[in-house]
Amino acid sequence: MRRSMLILTTLLASAAFVAAAMADTFKGTGRGKSEEAAVVNAVGNAIEMAVKQLLDDISFKKHKSKIAGALKGKNKKLVSHFQQEGDPEFTGAGYEAVVTAEVNMKALESEMNSLGILQEAMGNPRLMILYNPKLPQGGTLGMTRRDMEAFFDNSYGSMVDVFVERGFDVIDKKSAESFAIQVADTHEIDVDVNKAAAYGLKYHADLIVYYQTVGIGKEGYSGGGAKIFLRAQLINPTTSRIISSKDVESQAYAGSLQEALYRAAKDVGAKISNLMIENIKVNWKREKSGGGTFIVVLDGVDDAEEAIAFRDKLKSYQGMDNIRDRESGGGKTTIEIKFGGSPDDVKAAVLKAARELGWKLKLIRSEGSRSSWKRAQ
Repeated sequence: MRRSMLILTTLLASAAFVAAAMADTFKGTGRGKSEEAAVVNAVGNAIEMAVKQLLDDISFKKHKSKIAGALKGKNKKLVSHFQQEGDPEFTGAGYEAVVTAEVNMKALESEMNSLGILQEAMGNPRLMILYNPKLPQGGTLGMTRRDMEAFFDNSYGSMVDVFVERGFDVIDKKSAESFAIQVADTHEIDVDVNKAAAYGLKYHADLIVYYQTVGIGKEGYSGGGAKIFLRAQLINPTTSRIISSKDVESQAYAGSLQEALYRAAKDVGAKISNLMIENIKVNWKREKSGGGTFIVVLDGVDDAEEAIAFRDKLKSYQGMDNIRDRESGGGKTTIEIKFGGSPDDVKAAVLKAARELGWKLKLIRSEGSRSSWKRAQ
């Protein structure tokens, strides 16, 4: 028992380095030739139970040996605290111990992400690739419209090749061309993220990769080199949230400026795709679950007092105290809710709040963590 307590003390000391806020409690039973071995095995089995919460049964069984190898020796990193239930019992062949362990789910999820298992278990998101066909002010380099159309065609095609090769479903190119034409007809250089997000929702995209040129220049004295700077953003269309934003550059040399530009386009497209895939691996589980940020749009509600009353009613419900107004006007109110539950939980809360205020709300549209409602007058 004394040696078991020593293990407990060691683990407790390491807890200062672990974020307890993301800890969930799991029970594990372990066996070993000594009390210490039984306790360590029990903690490991508690962690295994936590893994099963992150993965479906098929994925867990398929990768069981890989998971065991990745988590070996990481009990201290993943468990912030554990409590033995009684003393380990001697079974004749060894000892058996039961523990209740607080497992750091954020650290565990990071381990699963590093193995690529969470991504595989959830599948890849349906992607839409959009681009702003305009150049920065003054950045023409004497190129024709046809040159720039070819540039975006090459960069887009390169991106599709990479995403498809990695198992992603990319929405048809015609939708991207239609978006680019709409952008070209406006006077905006930088397109609002909400416009790209709305376009993604229209075509049922899970995530959007949106890019535009932020810099362009010649390379070398002969005029046969081109350098391109692009800004690429990964956007959740449901929440209009920018998940990641990266500046990517590429340079190429050829016999002419146009040919160098085409080569740079292909290279920069591949760079963008690989960067975005790494960000998708890290963020897709959170974005798909919807847990975190929810958007509620109320059509027919723009009176300030009514909007405040609705928001305060939602705040009175457990776990929904983090709410703020995103936009109001034009007969609509949009609110943002930080919440750990599901989209269905949010819808139920919206209906409950409306009922308690004497309103009649009808669900008009629901996609992921975004829902739109119409208030009857």
